[in-house]
Amino acid sequence: MRRRTEIQPLATLILSFIPCFAHAQAEADIRRSGPFFLTVQVAGGQGVVAVGGGYWLADRRLEPEVLVGYVPRSIGGSRMAVFTFKTTYTPFEPKLGGRGDWRLNPVSVGGFLNYTTGKQFFLTNNSAGRYPEGYYWWSSAVRLGAFAGLRLTHHSTEPNLHGWPRRTSFYSELSTNDLHLVSALTNKTLRIPEILTLGLGVKNGW
Repeated sequence: MRRRTEIQPLATLILSFIPCFAHAQAEADIRRSGPFFLTVQVAGGQGVVAVGGGYWLADRRLEPEVLVGYVPRSIGGSRMAVFTFKTTYTPFEPKLGGRGDWRLNPVSVGGFLNYTTGKQFFLTNNSAGRYPEGYYWWSSAVRLGAFAGLRLTHHSTEPNLHGWPRRTSFYSELSTNDLHLVSALTNKTLRIPEILTLGLGVKNGW
C-alpha cells in the first residue's frame, strides 16, 4: 500500500510533462520543413502571373526570393517578362486555435526591385537612343518598390508520406513603387488607391 502511494506522485509528475513534450514535438515538426519555398503570385506589380522561389532566413521571418512574371500582349500591348528580386519580413506569427496548425500573420512588409523587358522599356534615357538627353530622369525598365500585407499559414505536423508541402502560406499585399510615389507627390489630384497595386499569392515549402 505504501509503495503504491509513493508511485502515484511520480506518475502524476510524468503525465504532467506529456502535453509539454507533445507541444515541443509539434513545434519541431513545424520547423522540420526545409528552408526552400516556391511562390506563385497574381498581379502586384510583378506581372499578371509570376512564379519563383526563395529561401527562409532568420527563423522564417525573412524571405528573399526571385520571381519571373509574364504580361500577355492582350494586357500590356506586347509580351513582357518581369524579373523581380523581393524580400519579405514577417515579425510575428500568432497561432490560431490550440493545435497551432494555422497561423495568422497580421502584417508583413518588404521591398522589391524589378526589371521589365521589351523594346518600349529602357534602362536609362541615353540608352533608349530616341529621346533628348535628360528628357527622362527615370528608367522605364527598372522599378523599386515597397509593400505591406497579411497572410494565413498552415503548418502540417503529419508524416509527409505523399510529398505534400509541409508549410503553405496564402498572402495578399498592397504595393507601390518609386514612380508612383513621385507622381503622387507632384500630382495632387492622384488618390492613394491609384498608386497602390493588389497582389495575391501562395508559398509552399517542403
